[in-house]
Amino acid sequence: MKERTLKETVRIQGVGVHSGEVSTIYLHPEEEGGIRFIQEGTVIPAAIDSVGETDRGVVLSKEGRSIYTVEHLLAALFACQIDHLLIQVEGVEVPALDGSAYPFITAMEKVGFKNLKKDKRKKHIKSSYLVEEKGCFAYLRPARELQIHYIISYDHPMLSYQEYRFNRGSDFNQEIARARTYGFLSWKEDLRSKGYALGSSMDNTLIYDEGGLVNEARFPDEAVRHKVLDLIGDLYLKRPFPIGSYLIFRGGHDLHFKLLKKIERSE
Repeated sequence: MKERTLKETVRIQGVGVHSGEVSTIYLHPEEEGGIRFIQEGTVIPAAIDSVGETDRGVVLSKEGRSIYTVEHLLAALFACQIDHLLIQVEGVEVPALDGSAYPFITAMEKVGFKNLKKDKRKKHIKSSYLVEEKGCFAYLRPARELQIHYIISYDHPMLSYQEYRFNRGSDFNQEIARARTYGFLSWKEDLRSKGYALGSSMDNTLIYDEGGLVNEARFPDEAVRHKVLDLIGDLYLKRPFPIGSYLIFRGGHDLHFKLLKKIERSE
């Protein structure tokens, strides 16, 4: 299989889920250089070394510049098998759109894709890795194909236990891409006091209150499907993409990143 990029530039505009500010991104086709962001002249590679924050999303930083919430776009690049792209960001955050990866995918599919000369590189994990903290863990072992088993558990009647398995027979666009970011109504004031979720709304977030859902879910297990989406977006920071069998229990961006760092240190 050959590496690929887009046929044409794609323009996407929207509100950032955390900043609440309107931003515009341009996805420019490239034939080499990997996945890179550029903000006011500063180029920031989509790479582990660029990660500056993993609290409520992945923030890429360099030379005083930061780009927030890149993970949904990166998951869309995984879905579209994009290897090289220059992402111009006018603003501080990648637009949330509907809170999933799907609008990014459809925007790229409209212009189409271009195969390049080089073959895609593959990286099969050769060792096992485990990261544990505060009752959560991320475990990775060698496998011939990508396998993800994700489990979430919260003190909530609808989220006490959800699990999802993504593997070779899964369809990312149908099963994962449309799953939206989620949160609890009880988190709202605390998050906003810390500068998060300023752009969150029922248009871009699946919201739970004490007893159930405030808005309508796309899947009965949409929350855990979105966790799979987040994991894949985070893993796309490691190129070639690390292929193996992942078991994640009550994970998040910080745990995903610590697993990636552990893989990186072992190489």
